[in-house]
Amino acid sequence: MDRFAQLFEQLPLSEVEQLLRRTIFSSVGVGVVALAITSLLHHYLIGVGICIGLVLGVINIRLVTKSVAKINIDQVPKPVRVLASRTLVRLSFTTVVVLGLMFASVNLGLGTAGGVALFYFVLLANLVRSLLRSSTVGVSQ
Repeated sequence: MDRFAQLFEQLPLSEVEQLLRRTIFSSVGVGVVALAITSLLHHYLIGVGICIGLVLGVINIRLVTKSVAKINIDQVPKPVRVLASRTLVRLSFTTVVVLGLMFASVNLGLGTAGGVALFYFVLLANLVRSLLRSSTVGVSQ
């Protein structure tokens, strides 16, 4: 977790905001493509599940940013403990949703789990892109 925070500390706040915006728009695009492909293959429930997983990822990352901002404003004495407990709650909620959908329909649940994983791959790809761009911009100046 500390290394992940160090990666974000290398980026200016405006770049982090653009990163999140790019990730959300990329996720929408990935969801549309996944829904189209799975519908063509007659497995639309997997596509719907992927879209649900992407939405869960977006909600999670938005809650993370709000949580970090609130902790910074409130100057909490033990911020790591507060962040860890909130993360546990968010992950528990996501797990319950995925398992609930898995019991409702295996295809829907697997698609949702895949969608959450896909969201974090999209986030990682956008983060690497931003880091590479910021390092090349820093070198040329």
